[in-house]
Amino acid sequence: KQWYQRRVAITAGGETWRTAFTKTEGTTYKRDYQKMDTSPYRGWFRFTGVGHNRITEVQQEYMSCGTQYPGWLNGEHPSTEEGVVRRVVSFTTAASTYTSTTSEIFIRNCGNFVVYNMNFNWWNTNWGLCVDTDVCKASVGELDQDHRLVNAWGKIAQTDDRSLPRGWYKFTNGFEKMPEKCPIAESCGSLKPGYLSQPHPDIGEGIVERKVCFGDADQCCSSSRDVLVKNCGTHFVYRLYPTTTYEKYCVEESTTTMCNANAYDEIDDDWRGETVAYDNADRHDDTQLTPGNWIRFTNYLGRMPEYSMSIYSCGHYYPGYLRGTHPTRAEGVRNYNICWSTSMTNEGQSCKWARVRNCGSYYLYQMEKPPSWQYGFCVAQDNCKDTRELADRWRLVVNPYISGQSKAADQTVKKGWYRLAIGHGTLPMFEPDTAYGGAAYPSWMLGELPGPDEGEVERTARFAGTTHQIKIRVKDCGEHYSYWLQPTPNANYVWSIDTDVCLHANPLAEEWRNMFYVSENEDDLHTDYQKGKDWYRFTTGFQMMAESPPGPQYSCGTKHPAYLNQAHPHEEDGVVPREVCIKEDDEEGVYQACAQTENIRVKNCGDYYTYQLNPSVQDMAYCVYNRKTSCEPKVVHAKYGELAVVNCTLNSEKDFDSSEVEWTKLNSVTLPDDSLSNIELSDDRMLLNIKNIADQNAGVYALYIPSTATSELVEVILYSAVEAAQKYYTVEEGGDVTIETEINVVPTPAADKITWVKVPNKELSGDKYVVSDDKTSLTIKGVTAKEAGTYRVSVEFEVDGKKFNKHSDVIVQLEEEEEESLVM
Repeated sequence: KQWYQRRVAITAGGETWRTAFTKTEGTTYKRDYQKMDTSPYRGWFRFTGVGHNRITEVQQEYMSCGTQYPGWLNGEHPSTEEGVVRRVVSFTTAASTYTSTTSEIFIRNCGNFVVYNMNFNWWNTNWGLCVDTDVCKASVGELDQDHRLVNAWGKIAQTDDRSLPRGWYKFTNGFEKMPEKCPIAESCGSLKPGYLSQPHPDIGEGIVERKVCFGDADQCCSSSRDVLVKNCGTHFVYRLYPTTTYEKYCVEESTTTMCNANAYDEIDDDWRGETVAYDNADRHDDTQLTPGNWIRFTNYLGRMPEYSMSIYSCGHYYPGYLRGTHPTRAEGVRNYNICWSTSMTNEGQSCKWARVRNCGSYYLYQMEKPPSWQYGFCVAQDNCKDTRELADRWRLVVNPYISGQSKAADQTVKKGWYRLAIGHGTLPMFEPDTAYGGAAYPSWMLGELPGPDEGEVERTARFAGTTHQIKIRVKDCGEHYSYWLQPTPNANYVWSIDTDVCLHANPLAEEWRNMFYVSENEDDLHTDYQKGKDWYRFTTGFQMMAESPPGPQYSCGTKHPAYLNQAHPHEEDGVVPREVCIKEDDEEGVYQACAQTENIRVKNCGDYYTYQLNPSVQDMAYCVYNRKTSCEPKVVHAKYGELAVVNCTLNSEKDFDSSEVEWTKLNSVTLPDDSLSNIELSDDRMLLNIKNIADQNAGVYALYIPSTATSELVEVILYSAVEAAQKYYTVEEGGDVTIETEINVVPTPAADKITWVKVPNKELSGDKYVVSDDKTSLTIKGVTAKEAGTYRVSVEFEVDGKKFNKHSDVIVQLEEEEEESLVM
């Protein structure tokens, strides 16, 4: 090839207009057409004094490098060892056309410089070769719009980068670089904020390719685009492209900047409190607030409520609340809905978007304009102090509903925080019976009560006998619980209050209920049929329902005796479900120990049990364990750690072998047994010595002698380790009261093992409380509503090496007028 053999040395020097990444200004274009002076217009040439003195290998934008159609090397330069190589120069001929027009070029790497050989006569138009340079030093475009900052909100000012020209840019506001984490939806003033999904390059890496992701409300990378990035040390430069609709390139900024005092407006209107009623004579208009400005509430709790309220609250027709839980400090800024209560029961149906920032000790809000002046933004109040009270006695869950007595109208109760000011001060945590607690369908709560450190928790309230349920909130306020309640469906649904069924049980004292009482004929039979569903306690025998079927027909003085088919609960178990079996037998010898069943509830009240019964079978009655005369005493009472003696005698003409005597602790073990190693049997096995008596020894012991058909039951009852002189103390307001207790433990524990607190766990301090030296009594001076409540005395002790912690609760209440026809 003759043209190659010619040694032509042409130098293109000092032509700074060739510098890559430089936008061509005006319409006077430089051109390399027929750059050589004579035909054939080709030869070897080199660049001097311009950039890096070599053709750039980076795509150039249309109308750059001083020309209209910039040329760039579509490949890499050769090494010195490769000699002369053939390459292709591509020309950018339109905003998005980079490689449709090309020309062949020969290149030789001479070590300190590069020489090229190409045909300058091939295309008669405005084209030119671009010389490489450092893009960091080039005059790139600048992007400094504040709407690109990640904290800018697309709901207020929404734009995109569809019209952004292709080219190299740097950001000159914020942190002057793109974020590397997915911004929250509608950041950067866009519906699809763009961020770099890979780390920025380090210094020295040169120009690298990275992916920009554009996220929406559903996903962080709903679309993407490859860009070029270079780390210039003091800043980054990016080769960016026009986006599609809604997409925008974002700029990183610190989320703490909005927490600066000059970055938000402060609002302290007292009428914004969630319990403040709307006043038609003093209207307020939140449409006058500037949409998009950051706002801080500085009164009450300094934050918006997270629950709906009744209409006409917060000084507005329709009170606004935050739908969801406020962000944590680590979460920074989050998107939310602010919703307005537009009726007594409406929730989440009238909402607008908002953004919330956790600034550590307070929150900031960025909100849209409300629909009208009737819609306002509320501020949460202290839900332990700023509460309403429910103190109606008919709400007590043990009180049967009596038409005309209950004034239940909870379908009009206002949404908000309430304190239940009577009984236990809590909603029942078990399903009550219908037609109790003030209405046909009393309420109860699913789940446990929260602890003092849990704050507000969400729970579900249900209504007895129905499937209806309502979301509520609960908070442990130390001395009481607060409940966020809302209207019930109608007047048949009521917010009920729990109390102790041990104090309200009806007595059953008939001696014929004794398990071993047998009626002689049908004229002496009794029945509990249709006695009525209610709470009862037995005051005869061992004051507890029999746990095994009685023997002969007509036992317990009835045709169909009923007995408990499961063990009685422990005191700490509370109210538990149990099953009652109804025995059936007749003169023809038909016998069924459990012909029918009945579901009941039982509570261990310490010295006795209470039963919620609903006798619905004809000719049936409930049996109790009875007292027999052959064992003395019939009931053995003992203190913890004492020696308890069960002494029985056999009054029978028949002889018996003492080895036949069988002792059983009911529903437990046959004696002797390793689990009750502190129980000793006498030689004739008629005497039980229970040493160091403790919880495992309490219960009913059965004596049986097969040869004499003799059976005997003895109950061993432990005194309560801590026993108050009385359960309730009623005192006039301002009066003093002294609570006396007895410690039934041998030996008596030291005073430092006895503690007093106010339930749930408030230590007693101040002049109001005086505890005796031995800690067995507490005097409360000048009792007011604040001191009224439940007090707990606890004792720690050991019996036979095992540690115990027992307590007793006492209720102190102020005197008040009694209401007739109510169970107290």
